[in-house]
Amino acid sequence: MLRPSWPWGKSLTAALVLAFGAAACENYLDLVVHPLGGTGGNGGATTSSGTDGTGGALFMSTASTSSGAGGVNTTGLVVVPVPLQTVTVTAGQPLPTVAYTATFDGQPVGAAWGLDKGNVGTLAPIPGPMPTFTPTGTTGGLVTILASANGKTVSRQVMVKLSSTQNGPNGSTGEQGQIPTGVGSLTNGGGVGGVGGEGLGGPVTTPGTLTALGNPTGNGQAQGLKLLYPYDKTVWPRGILAPLLMWDWSTGDADAIEIQLHTTTGSFSWTGTFGRPAILAQTGGKFIRMPIPQDVWQMATDTAGGTSDQLIMSLTVAKGGVAYGPVTQTWTVAAGLLDGIIYYNSYGTQLAYNYMGGLGGNGQYGGAVLSIHVGDTGPKLVAGGNGDDTKCRVCHSVAANGSSLVVQHGDDYSASSAYVLTPTSSTEHPLANSSPRFPGVYPDGTLALDENAEILPLPADPSVIAPTGLVAFDLGTPAFSPDGTLAVFNPQGSDTIANIAQTLYVMSFARGTSTFSNPVVVDSENGAPADTQPGWPAFFPDSKSVVFHHQTVASVDGADVDTVATRAGARAQIWWTNVKDAQHVTPLDQLNGKGYLPSLPATTPAMDCDADGNQVGTITPDHSDDVNMNYEPTVNPVASGGYAWVVFTSRRMYGSVATIPPFCSDPSGVDLIDNITPKKLWVAAVDLTAAPGTDASHPAFYLPGQELLAGNSRGFWVLDPCRADGSSCTAGDQCCDGYCEPNGTTDGGATGALVCSNTPPTSMCSAVGEKCGTAASCCDMTNLCVNGFCAQMSTIN
Repeated sequence: MLRPSWPWGKSLTAALVLAFGAAACENYLDLVVHPLGGTGGNGGATTSSGTDGTGGALFMSTASTSSGAGGVNTTGLVVVPVPLQTVTVTAGQPLPTVAYTATFDGQPVGAAWGLDKGNVGTLAPIPGPMPTFTPTGTTGGLVTILASANGKTVSRQVMVKLSSTQNGPNGSTGEQGQIPTGVGSLTNGGGVGGVGGEGLGGPVTTPGTLTALGNPTGNGQAQGLKLLYPYDKTVWPRGILAPLLMWDWSTGDADAIEIQLHTTTGSFSWTGTFGRPAILAQTGGKFIRMPIPQDVWQMATDTAGGTSDQLIMSLTVAKGGVAYGPVTQTWTVAAGLLDGIIYYNSYGTQLAYNYMGGLGGNGQYGGAVLSIHVGDTGPKLVAGGNGDDTKCRVCHSVAANGSSLVVQHGDDYSASSAYVLTPTSSTEHPLANSSPRFPGVYPDGTLALDENAEILPLPADPSVIAPTGLVAFDLGTPAFSPDGTLAVFNPQGSDTIANIAQTLYVMSFARGTSTFSNPVVVDSENGAPADTQPGWPAFFPDSKSVVFHHQTVASVDGADVDTVATRAGARAQIWWTNVKDAQHVTPLDQLNGKGYLPSLPATTPAMDCDADGNQVGTITPDHSDDVNMNYEPTVNPVASGGYAWVVFTSRRMYGSVATIPPFCSDPSGVDLIDNITPKKLWVAAVDLTAAPGTDASHPAFYLPGQELLAGNSRGFWVLDPCRADGSSCTAGDQCCDGYCEPNGTTDGGATGALVCSNTPPTSMCSAVGEKCGTAASCCDMTNLCVNGFCAQMSTIN
């Protein structure tokens, strides 16, 4: 999930409560949260608590009568320095500080202090009259500091700017994980750093090359220099592993590169120079890709995360003492921290061997359900195991809260099992009465709706429930809304295209009576070619919109025609529609890659595959139709940063790592040990409040941590199993009871640790990510209440 940073009113009020102590609770309860950005004072008396010309009230108190404006009075509560303070943190240098002093009517006062971004800096000692602000040195940005005394509150601001340079790896723990230990580690698990490639380059030792990188003179455009990955205008979540930069140019091989990252506000600036990765001496490969250092990526995204700053990346390459470039991209970083688990289907996994006949390695491969916990560089086995095909577990669906999944048995598709999931294990429970294919699992994991229009209690199904009110009894890939009140499906008549409906239906669902009602047609393709089918639908977190797989070419495997499939020549895009305005059925062009997907890199090996995925020749692969190679969307059930996060299967090329033909993904037809299939999982941000009929999406990014040497599909991004009261947390949607609150203790004057709680917050309002009934429950008045949690809105589109 995306774990948002604390909003106005949570970390601030928590810090103020703890600093005041119990005796000050009466004053604290007078404070009312207001958004930052009002009009500053003009020197006269005012009831605004954030005056002195600092840009308006953060908190306002009906008890406050302090005055202020451009000039600072000596009466009432006065905090100096008044102007915006700017400090620059330079790597390797002592941390700069800002000392504050609080007086009341000219006398020192032991004020209560708080700040809104504890990851940017700290105040100590507090409470007291003279605390010092010290940057953490890990995150930059604008910090608002509050001081309160005698019923009055004023605010001050500090801009923290981070600046650093490096030449080669810096030895940090994060960067050590981006340096391969041998050739085998290049493709083990998710690859180096969870994203593939050859890892970080070494230091640049040639003075002339360093000088050239700082002053590029080569005509990069004439040399065809271009970035293959990531994509310009990508929206990134915080917390995800650093991406692999991949470039292509006619010169082919680089001696060294320079990467620059900076934010548009100047809060972060970094320049790194790197020579060829050492592993290339063993592989004989070219220097055509390198990841952003992990620790740099974390600092950059933590600093830029929000709705008012953007991250600029520039790449310059050097060859023969001449530097070319730079090529530049602009990215948005969502105001939230990624968390949760992605469960996905893998054919060709190296974690479970249950089939013979593979063309690569020892001839064994497996079919299984794997999981990636966000931040891991490789997946774990969840369902399936070693042995014969009786150990294969595929075709899965997962509950939104991450408590259970349902799979089919690979040796017998009439047999299925449910798995009870915990953070560290999974337990199989065979289903006795039904064999659902891709059922819709209820958000809490206690039941599933299968294609036979039956409701199955989970994890076991001793008594199948026959619902009432359904408009069809052969349901294609049904799915429940995150709030459990709706279901969506494609009514399928048989396995032939002529009998598959070209329509999606949304119906209301009453769990207590197992009743469906109020059918709504959300997509109709009547009159379109028979191949045009909607399928694999999924709801947005607010349950108001549906995203789906819009098939335009069906798969054909001999005499077998598959509907809404992902193999054997099937073509599809990801589209969306609003349930209440179903006439607007719209492609998500930016997600699909329309107009910007790169062409094949010059290093692409020659290979061709037939419709069944078997290698049949050695011609140049064709990725010219990658925009129609997107399938099987699902959606993270929690909105954050103003976005819904769509996970989908794609056969597009992944830079220069996975470039073989799109349908080369069957390990029995292609050597997928020496060749990396492009059948992988991708993620894209979609604006949560976009108007129907618009393209609400943004360019996608490759999901880090998925197994590199496998074909991966059908990803479900779900919550971690909820945490009990008293467990550590960063946001309320991690907690079983919905609140993540300070534990009421202090450590040297710092705010107490955050733990899960079953009681409403002391501030009487909910932080981003905490439980809400309506938007009025949220501390930030601009928040939405989405699927029971406070969520931010995006302003950068």
